[in-house]
Amino acid sequence: MAKQSEENKREARKQKQNERMRRHIVICPHCGKEVLDHMTECPHCKGELTPAGYRPPDEKTLRKVKRVCLIVGVIVAVGIVLAILLSK
Repeated sequence: MAKQSEENKREARKQKQNERMRRHIVICPHCGKEVLDHMTECPHCKGELTPAGYRPPDEKTLRKVKRVCLIVGVIVAVGIVLAILLSK
């Protein structure tokens, strides 16, 4: 009885995993075969694919991110230097 219950749980887990995987499958527009939605190149025909939900960041956003990272880095560096100087 316990063995059958464990087998049922395993089968249910496997089915749930397959359902999650099916959500990420799309059809290649070049060859018509199934591929995952995050791929940039079809593994079957080597055709170029556009990943679902992917947009390359624009230059303005990249500049903002770089600026924020630089500011945070400088603040952390100054804090470390001050902590070292004040601990002496």
